[in-house]
Amino acid sequence: MEFVKETSPHVKRKDNLNWMLLDVIIALAPVLICAFVYYPLDALRTVSLSVVTMELCEFLFVIITKKSWKEFKLYNFLSALISALIFSLMMPSNPGWESGMGYWIVIASAAIGIILGKLLFGGFGQNIFNPAALGMVIARLGWSGLMANNTPNFASDVMAGATPLEFGKTFSNIANANLFDLFMGRYPAALGEALSFAILIGLIYLLIRRTIDWRVVVGYAGAFIALALVAGIIVNIKLPNVSFLKFTVYQIFSGGFLFCCVFMITDPVTGPTTSPARFIFGAFGATVAIFIRFFAAAPEGVAYGILFANMIAPVLDYPQWASQKWKKWHWITLGSLMGVALLVVILVFSLKEGFVA
Repeated sequence: MEFVKETSPHVKRKDNLNWMLLDVIIALAPVLICAFVYYPLDALRTVSLSVVTMELCEFLFVIITKKSWKEFKLYNFLSALISALIFSLMMPSNPGWESGMGYWIVIASAAIGIILGKLLFGGFGQNIFNPAALGMVIARLGWSGLMANNTPNFASDVMAGATPLEFGKTFSNIANANLFDLFMGRYPAALGEALSFAILIGLIYLLIRRTIDWRVVVGYAGAFIALALVAGIIVNIKLPNVSFLKFTVYQIFSGGFLFCCVFMITDPVTGPTTSPARFIFGAFGATVAIFIRFFAAAPEGVAYGILFANMIAPVLDYPQWASQKWKKWHWITLGSLMGVALLVVILVFSLKEGFVA
């Protein structure tokens, strides 16, 4: 018997890997188009710099490791393109263009993201970290002041001058938020992660094409919404003018939750391979994201949640307990994770004096 070693993603479709990658690009197209409509010059700068930087890094890696430019395959080009597009759509509209720093921020963060997140592990199919998420974290940690500076073409009157996550840190403000503006992305935010309507179009396409696994989406979205809903109920008890449903919807449509749920946590390379593990993987990433959103100084936690989830993916795939069927330990792990997370949310929102305001 001959064993054939293959790297992820392991495609169980009639078409091939290149079509799978093209599907992601097609799903990103509505978000990308809207980003160019909303922020024409900013999108042109960020997207072009990100694509050129990551494609060049990928190309040089192939030449160095394979000793020939002819080994640069279509999947190398497409995978680097996807990482660059996702990274650029998570960047703010103005990361410091007027000072000239924006160019260096985009180039440096994109390069570090793909090199440390992907190429050092051996390239496509062998990385454990999402390159776009890592690049985004590098940008936020290195240039936090400039990363918070957004200059949109238009914004909601209520939230003008502040991102929804900054505006919503004071929970009483949520009562005055315009949910339609949130859904349409009409507020200061990153280039693409706020365009909920366009992201949902991409989600429907990817699910129909079976390019992403619905289990990861359900695990991530289910955990996030459950925790936000419990928090919203407690906020509603303390602040009756803030509806718990509006609070929950606000958390869904603000920040990068939807974008991460569709285009990042679903990355088949950096996630686990078994069905039960994918639910746990998604739930863990969402828990980290919402903890950072509610309890940390940083306003957004989706990129951090992705990286932490990436770190536990190999553990979930450990051969001695990995299984395509639900085992007792899967239920215990998922139940414990959600139980602890819900307990933390309830205790902090209920008992911490002055937390709900």
